[in-house]
Amino acid sequence: MDLPFPPMLLERAEAPFADAGWLYQVKWDGVRNLTLVEGGRVRHWSRRLRERTHLFPEFNGLAAALSGRRAVLDGEIIVLRDGRPSFSAVLERDLASGSTRPGRRPPATLMLFDLLEWDGEPLYQRPLTERLALLEEVVPPAEAWQVVASFPGDQGPALFAAAVEQGLEGVVAKRRGSPYVPGARSRDWLKVKRRSEMLAVVAGYTNPVGRPGGLLLGAYRSGRLQYIGRVGSGLTGEELAAIRQHLPPAGCPFPEVPRLRDRFGGEPGPVVWVEPRLTVRVAFTEWTEEGRLRDPAVVGFTADPPEAAVMP
Repeated sequence: MDLPFPPMLLERAEAPFADAGWLYQVKWDGVRNLTLVEGGRVRHWSRRLRERTHLFPEFNGLAAALSGRRAVLDGEIIVLRDGRPSFSAVLERDLASGSTRPGRRPPATLMLFDLLEWDGEPLYQRPLTERLALLEEVVPPAEAWQVVASFPGDQGPALFAAAVEQGLEGVVAKRRGSPYVPGARSRDWLKVKRRSEMLAVVAGYTNPVGRPGGLLLGAYRSGRLQYIGRVGSGLTGEELAAIRQHLPPAGCPFPEVPRLRDRFGGEPGPVVWVEPRLTVRVAFTEWTEEGRLRDPAVVGFTADPPEAAVMP
């Protein structure tokens, strides 16, 4: 199969489980990446099939490391900040124009967790355990990339607890005998993620006709307010009515009017912008590649000042 193609996707599980028919891997807080190594060249694509080869030259050494053989690899790209994976830091690399000087870019690491082709042979239908064994055999460790460790299925709950304790995103459970099905969202791969919380600024609200509205949220990065998504879950009709009453309309507080339609929420309907002076605590599962909160829910309103709402 020729790249680019959509990667295999995960379903969600509410909690880890112990099962010998499965294995577990740490879920790193990065962006999904498919890699083609062929003819001495290394190319990369995002989950949405956007080529990002020129943004990550530190991975070019994979061609020599694999002795010039063709390989198709699945994984994710992470960037460490203060010793931990930072989604905002990897977004800075992933969404860069390419004009940033190499010496000023935070270094990225390619975390590999599947081998789909090797030396011209497709591996999609082989059991996961066989693909992982070959991946560990043919990819030598290096500073810029590594193979994600796999743990026995009966260690899933303990691994999840350790991941949460260390501030990591969560874990992934994979059925040991599962094939790789490009583009499929399969119950053979399950993600178990901790929910994070952060302080956000209310930058506006949606005002649709005939249905409840939601809040438009922002957070500061380098002194500038960035749009981070919209939320309706956890918000009562009374709270939204109070916001409409006490926060008068104002101009858009972001440097540019953000694109509000997304693949999770659809069209927002009419929008009212307000002065960014009210803060809320929001729970969410992860950051999207666009820098938006995924599955957000309002935990509560706070008395914290707007400038305290900063990107992690």
